[in-house]
Amino acid sequence: MASLHALGYVIVRGLRGMTQAPLVQMLAVGTMAVCMLLLGAVVLVWINAQDMVRAWGIDVPMTVYLVDDADDAAIDQLAARIEALPEVDTVEGVTPNMAMERLADGLGSDETLLEGVDASILPASMEIELAPNVPDGFASALAERLEENEMVDEVAVAGSWVGKVHAMLETLQMIAVGAGLLVSLACMTIVWSTIRLGVYARRAEIQILRLVGGTSRFVRGPFVFEGMIQGALGAGVALGLLYLGFDAIRPFLERGLSLVFAAGSLQFFSPLAIGIGVAFGAAVGIAGSRAAVARYVEV
Repeated sequence: MASLHALGYVIVRGLRGMTQAPLVQMLAVGTMAVCMLLLGAVVLVWINAQDMVRAWGIDVPMTVYLVDDADDAAIDQLAARIEALPEVDTVEGVTPNMAMERLADGLGSDETLLEGVDASILPASMEIELAPNVPDGFASALAERLEENEMVDEVAVAGSWVGKVHAMLETLQMIAVGAGLLVSLACMTIVWSTIRLGVYARRAEIQILRLVGGTSRFVRGPFVFEGMIQGALGAGVALGLLYLGFDAIRPFLERGLSLVFAAGSLQFFSPLAIGIGVAFGAAVGIAGSRAAVARYVEV
């Protein structure tokens, strides 16, 4: 029961503290939202770029298309021999039905594009993932050897431009990580400054609570709650603004770059990712508020 009373005090006192300086709170949340918006935009671009690469099949270095009458047991033996090579990471078989499902997913919601198309016209294939740091020329040499096999109809090897695509994705990933670190630091600084103002205004109250036996956790609680709400609100506002902007420009991008996005439409964050984003903002707010109030509650 005492814990519930303490939790109630933390929530009520934290909300009351936020209402005592609404303009300061709005400024803090707005500034955090701008920072979070920049981070969200970078992550959204990176996620959609990854989806596009997967939809186009660019992430597969080598695809072996098999003849129609290939024996299943012989195909399994060939796949085992290929996978046994030290330069090969994995070999995955793709049936015509699997290829049809991938094609349907890649074309998006327009089902009319596949009317009259049957899975039987698609060849079975094997997708070969090469191990890291494979020597240059290995893929081409392996393709030439595989094309001599009677079960192999054709071998498609990803060109050198695929490496540039993956380099672009790695660059976007590094930018996203760097932006995340910078945004975290900026948001913590914003929360720290806002909470410090509240702590300074209520320093007499804090001293009284400490004198009557209030623990550091009890005194710190309302400020930590306040920082958590600031962070969550900032992230929520940023995600809302990002969705509005994304929803507004998506039709123009998909229409203007129809060839690029023919393998799948642009996607916004999933509900799980949105929840993680709000939780991230709340965690940053908690960290900033704890840092701001630590000096005053340890006396």
